[in-house]
Amino acid sequence: MAGLGSIELAHWFFVKQAVSLALLEAARAGITQHADPQAMEAAFEKALLPLHPASQGQSAEQKLQSALRKRTQAVDGPPWRIEVLQPGPAAFADFGGTRLPISARHGLAAIDNHYQAEQHQRHLELGRPQGRGPASGLDIYEANTLALRLTYLHEPALPGLKGLIRQLVSGMDSYSARAMSRAGYLPMRQEIRLTMQTHALQWPASASGKISGRAVSAPPAAPTTEPCTGIWCLRTGGQAPGTDASATAPQGGAPGSPDTAGPPHGYESPAPGSTPQAGPQPDASGDATTPQAGNPECGVTLCCLP
Repeated sequence: MAGLGSIELAHWFFVKQAVSLALLEAARAGITQHADPQAMEAAFEKALLPLHPASQGQSAEQKLQSALRKRTQAVDGPPWRIEVLQPGPAAFADFGGTRLPISARHGLAAIDNHYQAEQHQRHLELGRPQGRGPASGLDIYEANTLALRLTYLHEPALPGLKGLIRQLVSGMDSYSARAMSRAGYLPMRQEIRLTMQTHALQWPASASGKISGRAVSAPPAAPTTEPCTGIWCLRTGGQAPGTDASATAPQGGAPGSPDTAGPPHGYESPAPGSTPQAGPQPDASGDATTPQAGNPECGVTLCCLP
């Protein structure tokens, strides 16, 4: 188990490093090409090529596109997602305009990247507190900063881990929850901020759905998994063997998951005024070996076997 875990951990860090560099390339394309989503999408996927080395009869580009199509079908959505956190619609409402030549050329609002100190002074003279816009709360320097949030779907290398990941859907946004419950992919989330070197344009979302504005929070998607059996299943106390573990999904995400939230797996908050029991408690039949729902140790370790 330790050896297999080391292999998977090494695979995780290799992918994380490659994805970090790909996000940097996407951000560089964005700050130098007016935050164009098509430029960022092309730069990001080109930087993913080291994850798909060429083999006999198939180039790296062909393997990459095949992997992306597979993920699109598995999650019924984009194989990865970059949210443009900044500048957003509120920043364009405060600082955008159509007087720049690049804005007239594309028919899109633009945030002026030139003479930002003079712009900031002008906003102070207009009575804006600290030069911040009323809609966004940003100043001109922050409005000229490109902030991206990447959600990349990591596919485990070892067999059996996808089945485990399918049980850990809790507190996720709909995109991450769908990737975990349907395909067993583990979302890998990273953010980056770089100063714009060109005028940012207010582009519409890309048709592929890979580049979008800030996502709106939505209830997690209902898991669609098969009943889980075996030692990989994480079950809280009182659940009958063979039932779907996702029906009582534990709080929180996988270790290292960017969507981790809530108490440890298997822990259920005690009722007001009650004291959680520290060890296995006998049930009605007097069996003291069955883990109880109030036992905080159940789920903190890998498995809880009734």
